[in-house]
Amino acid sequence: MKKTILFLSLFILGCASDYNKIIQATESAYYGQNYDSAIPKIRELYEGSSNKDKLLFLMEAGMIFHTKGDYVTSNKVFKEAEDIADNIKVSMTRSGLSFILSDNESNYTGEDFERVMIKFYIANNYLLQGDTNNAKIYFRRLDFELKEMRFLAAEYRQNNAARLIDAYVSEELGRYNDARVQYKNMEQLIGKSQNLIADRYLLAVREGDSGDQSKYAAGRASLQAYNSSMQRTSPENEKLSEVIIIHEAGKSAIKMSRGKLMDDEYFAVALRGAVEIGLRSKGAGASLAGAVAALSVAENPIPIYKERDPKGSLPKKYYINGVDVGYSDIMNNYSETAMNNFNESYKTLITKNLTSISLKIVAAVIASEAMARAIESGGKNKNNDLVSTLIRAAAGAAAGLAVSQTIAPDLRCWRTIPANFQVKRILLAPGEYDFKVESPGSVVTAAPKKLLVEADKPLFVSVRSYSN
Repeated sequence: MKKTILFLSLFILGCASDYNKIIQATESAYYGQNYDSAIPKIRELYEGSSNKDKLLFLMEAGMIFHTKGDYVTSNKVFKEAEDIADNIKVSMTRSGLSFILSDNESNYTGEDFERVMIKFYIANNYLLQGDTNNAKIYFRRLDFELKEMRFLAAEYRQNNAARLIDAYVSEELGRYNDARVQYKNMEQLIGKSQNLIADRYLLAVREGDSGDQSKYAAGRASLQAYNSSMQRTSPENEKLSEVIIIHEAGKSAIKMSRGKLMDDEYFAVALRGAVEIGLRSKGAGASLAGAVAALSVAENPIPIYKERDPKGSLPKKYYINGVDVGYSDIMNNYSETAMNNFNESYKTLITKNLTSISLKIVAAVIASEAMARAIESGGKNKNNDLVSTLIRAAAGAAAGLAVSQTIAPDLRCWRTIPANFQVKRILLAPGEYDFKVESPGSVVTAAPKKLLVEADKPLFVSVRSYSN
């Protein structure tokens, strides 16, 4: 009996930790705008974590500093995350361990679209410091990643907010061909929206390309250009400066449990078959029924992404000196990308997890069978078939229960990131303006109350909003 308890404890030690609970205090402080409390909390988590979770904690920390407005520190943190994301590899030791203990033992590597997002934030942090040259360096790195993804991943993973802002930065730096390439990429991905046609028209004006001016002339009316009195004026006016609003809206979708593993008929049937084959090949078929029955308490190891802030994710209206200048456009929906990434490939993920889970069960049952034989060899009823059957059934149930404790969804995900990224471009005469974001039912942070527009210099404005 003592050996059985020890055996169970070894498996329970492998039980997956709940990231929702781990990050709860940090997240509450962050969304409560108490950054001075959130920062030491995330630092404590980072310093106390193993290498497998450091990337995720750095991503969370980078967001906290970014939202606080400490763009220098945010970039230091995101660059450390970038180094890990670019080089991280799951070691063979960890990869093997994940078959026996919880799959949460593996390194958090992030998805490809998240690794792009790290570079996007570094570029944006430079822009918010007025450093377009360093921002462009990171947009070039980011563009390389996006090009690679177009060959390997679905189009929904593309970051069109990054492409659009890269085009604006390229125009400012006189790199018109770079801007044109990004606009063409976006046309292929999202079609020719009215605002995109307007951007193509403005690019043609700046290049002096009369052919493209004529081709995209229909976009001229969509350009928002204002004089110092906030009266509409000609967008061709060279004395106007650009104001680019980058709005991070809502709270991202997060990973949640799908419920009990055996409640999913497709998963349950496939798992029973894989376990039965494994056990019978090892001569341990007598323990099968108990092992499978005990799995009824196990959670589905594949999480599901769910939205948590649909209202806060909606576009917001902006006012400059009290003048309604309209809404921003959603250019990158992180929540939809994350949900599509997991939810649309559910059966594929089942296939990938099936081997891991069945190996865990078979390994546990084989160990239990060995203990059962030891119990039989030391017992008085060595030749009693009923006792032998009961011992093996109990051993299988114990093994199944122990493994159930280790099968849990990996709920680690980037929780401080917004649900989507919205962008708005306005042309303004140099001067100081009042700025307001219409936000019924939402908390708005990081939005300036004043816009100081300088001649011949773009102004990048960061806005963060969500519902609590």
